[in-house]
Amino acid sequence: MYAIKYIHFVFCAFLMSYSSYGQNHKDSLLYKVDVNLSGRGISGTFSQVVAGGGLNLDLLYNHWHLENNTTYRYNKTNTRLIEDNWYDLATLKYYPNGKRKLYPGVFYHFDNNLIYRIKMRHQYGIGIGSELDKGTMKLSILGAIANEHSSYTGSEFVNSERDFLIRKNGLFLFRIDNGYSTANKKINFFYQLFYFHSLKESADYDIQLHSRISFKVFKGLSFHVMYNYRFENVHLESLSNYNDIVLFGMNWTLKESK
Repeated sequence: MYAIKYIHFVFCAFLMSYSSYGQNHKDSLLYKVDVNLSGRGISGTFSQVVAGGGLNLDLLYNHWHLENNTTYRYNKTNTRLIEDNWYDLATLKYYPNGKRKLYPGVFYHFDNNLIYRIKMRHQYGIGIGSELDKGTMKLSILGAIANEHSSYTGSEFVNSERDFLIRKNGLFLFRIDNGYSTANKKINFFYQLFYFHSLKESADYDIQLHSRISFKVFKGLSFHVMYNYRFENVHLESLSNYNDIVLFGMNWTLKESK
C-alpha cells in the first residue's frame, strides 16, 4: 500500500438549472424564469472554492416587456479572493399597439469585478429598439444614450487623460441579441453583442460578446458551451485591454409548459 501524504478532494458535482414557462390568460401575462447554480471545491495541496449562480426573468404583460439577467460568481484560491462579482442587466420595453418593429426602451446595468478592479459600475439609459421573430431565428437591436458612474480601485488609465478613481461618462450604446435554432430545436445558438462609446473621449470604447451554443441530449437535458469576450480600450495600466473565457456545462429543465 502507498502512504498518502496529502488528501486531495475535488467536488465538481453540482450544476443545476431550473426553467419555468407559463401563461396567465386572464391578464395576458407571459413569463419565463430560469435559475442556475454551479460550484467546485478542491482541498489539499491546492485549495479552491468556486461558486456561481444566475437568475433570468422575462415578463410580458400586454404591451410591456421586462427582461432581467442577474449572475454572481465567487472564486477563492489558496486563501486569495479572486472573484466576488455581481452582474445585473434589466431592460424594460414598450411595444406600441403590440408592434415590435420599432419601440422605446430603458435599461439599467450594474456590475462589480475584482479582476477588472471595478468597485461598482452603474449604467442607465433610454433608446429605440426593433425585434424580428422568424420562428427559428430571433433578432433584437437596441440603440441608446446612457449615463455611467463607475468607481475603481486605481486611477491611472491607458488611452485616457482623465485619471480619477470615480469616472462619470455619457455613452452611446449599441446592442444586438440574436438566437437561432436548428435540427428541430435540438441545437440552439445565441449571442449578445454590446458596443459602448464615450461621448467625452473618442478613444474610450468597449466591446463585449456573450455567446452560447447548446445541444439537446434528451428531453430536459442539454449540454452547452459558452464563450465570453471583453475588450476595453481605456483600462487601468496594470490590466490587459481584453479578456475572454470558455465555459462548459449541463442544463436540466425541471418544468416547461408549452
